[in-house]
Amino acid sequence: MVKIAIPSNGPGGLEDIVASRFARAAKFTIVEVDEKGNVVSVSIHENPVQAASGAGVKVAQWLLNLGVKAVAAVSIGPNARVVLEELGIKVVTVPANIRVGEALSKAVNEVLKY
Repeated sequence: MVKIAIPSNGPGGLEDIVASRFARAAKFTIVEVDEKGNVVSVSIHENPVQAASGAGVKVAQWLLNLGVKAVAAVSIGPNARVVLEELGIKVVTVPANIRVGEALSKAVNEVLKY
């Protein structure tokens, strides 16, 4: 099982639009997929550190604590990217203005490829 986190500014969920900014997104949709890429669970979490200084690093640690193994985002700041990679969380870049479900598909393809 792999947990993938995707930031959004709306209500969250697979139909929401991916946020343009990673660490300052209002919510994160966290999707757990099995080894074949099938969705096992979907949960929506408020971003607890969106207004804080150094938010990217704090969000990375928070996601690690939630068991996240990959993030799919439009843009991630350089400090957050380094920390995510150091924590073993894969970063998948996705295009702007797509739905969380579309970003999930791209992330699953990258995370589960052999």
